[in-house]
Amino acid sequence: YTQFLQEGVGYSALQAGLASTPFAVGAAVAAGLGGRVVYRVGRSLVAVGLVLVVLGLLATWVVIGLVSGPAVGWAVALPFLVAGLGNGLVISPNQTLTLSEVPPRQGGAAGGVLQTGQRLGSAAGIAAVGSLFYGQLASTGGDFETAMRHGLLLIVLFVGVALAVAVADLVVNRDAQPPAVKSGRG
Repeated sequence: YTQFLQEGVGYSALQAGLASTPFAVGAAVAAGLGGRVVYRVGRSLVAVGLVLVVLGLLATWVVIGLVSGPAVGWAVALPFLVAGLGNGLVISPNQTLTLSEVPPRQGGAAGGVLQTGQRLGSAAGIAAVGSLFYGQLASTGGDFETAMRHGLLLIVLFVGVALAVAVADLVVNRDAQPPAVKSGRG
């Protein structure tokens, strides 16, 4: 997104960073909220978050197709906020739910495995989306809008796969209760 804004639209690095802020704000607010309600809501919170991410990214895809030039950063602010809210409802609650099934003595090892898996998935996703983005840039003679929109669709595909897994988990574990509060919070 920052490459699209800086090289494609002409934003400065500061402007591009500020245009990404709604996503970060949404993620921070929702992560705090998600951490407080995950024990009451359970796994469905992650699925709701993934739906919000998909909706926010699809809205971003639409907006980038409709708005061009310097106004695009402002036009994408609301969809980015929605995607960020969804992200916040996924990341920390997912970690809480995953690690709630692990005996405390094995928490460090389990947390390390979880983080390693997340880092590998992030690296693979960044490589795939970056390759598609720059491949589209090369094949279209520098059409940043097309490259950005193709990259967004691949991200939506990845998040859609995660959503399918979350829904399958909900169906398989539909009778499961939210995890018990082990730390005294709740």
